Amino acid sequence: MKTFKIKSVMLLGLMLCMLLPHAASAQGDSSSNKAIVAKPLPVSLAFDGQKLELPNGQYVFEYQSRTYVPVRFVSYALQKTVKWNSETATVTVAEPTAEEAAALKKQLAGAIADDAAAAAAAAAATASPVSIRLTEVQASFVFEGKEQALPANQSAFYSKGSIYVPIRFMAEASGAAIKWDSKTGAVTGETAAYQQEQAEAGGSGSGGGSAGSGGTQPGTGEGSQPGTGGSSQPGTGGGAVDNTPKVAYEVITSEAEGKLDTLKTEATSTLTNLYMSFVAARDEATKEQLKLQAQTEVARIKSDFEAILADTAAKLTANGHSTAVIAEYRTAFEKDLATVLSYAESLA
Repeated sequence: MKTFKIKSVMLLGLMLCMLLPHAASAQGDSSSNKAIVAKPLPVSLAFDGQKLELPNGQYVFEYQSRTYVPVRFVSYALQKTVKWNSETATVTVAEPTAEEAAALKKQLAGAIADDAAAAAAAAAATASPVSIRLTEVQASFVFEGKEQALPANQSAFYSKGSIYVPIRFMAEASGAAIKWDSKTGAVTGETAAYQQEQAEAGGSGSGGGSAGSGGTQPGTGEGSQPGTGGSSQPGTGGGAVDNTPKVAYEVITSEAEGKLDTLKTEATSTLTNLYMSFVAARDEATKEQLKLQAQTEVARIKSDFEAILADTAAKLTANGHSTAVIAEYRTAFEKDLATVLSYAESLA
């Protein structure tokens, strides 16, 4: 069994130690990552002919006349894996292994949206007064082994575990046909494999499922293929065969650690900005307000951490794996959180 190095969710304690000697000179420093506020756009998403719904807490938004999309979700929709290296601040998008591909299909199955759900989501985004706060992130991007740089006048942003980039950059870097229709609010994407499939099928099968579904293609549906369907499989004793692919332990924990790394990046960026603002503050009222913001941010980080653990535990259990690693994640988190809180108390 692979032994995982448990990555700290927050390294703010160490980071603050490094910043303390430079606090005085940093008061007038404007080079720290900037934060922006944006409003979610009402959108519909369809990839490879399948309507999808963004997970809770992820958005499409506009900033400086550019439409931004979450890298991880769009990559998953294009059936690509995404990995985050916190040490080099690198996002890597690549072809999945067979096990990862199976996991991606299961994950996307949970993101399929029906017309009613899509309409409700669009209406909520239109009516919602909520804005999202994002922090600029200095990250490198590697697609299919080739580094892809954002144009000099463009930025990547981070919020609640997701990195966002302009949709045009995502399309050009991934090589996929990703389009944005500002009039209808539609984001569509097609992989090269899907485009080839549609070309070979003469465009049949789109708009409601792939060609050959529903038993209309020879050899599919209702057990028409020898040895498939019902109890016609030899040696099964008349019972149904569970062909659902199991997701490997390494795939589940790797995804969890990627999310924890992303949470760590957001936590350090946001709390660093608050800390630097606290150091630069001249009056007690501003300092008290910054302390309250820091407390709120820590509470949100804890909530996001618990959500990641709950999701990971559920996936491990569903696929017959041990959940012992959850306790290791929690121990590392609580240790680092205690360090953060001790520094927060020292600011009082």
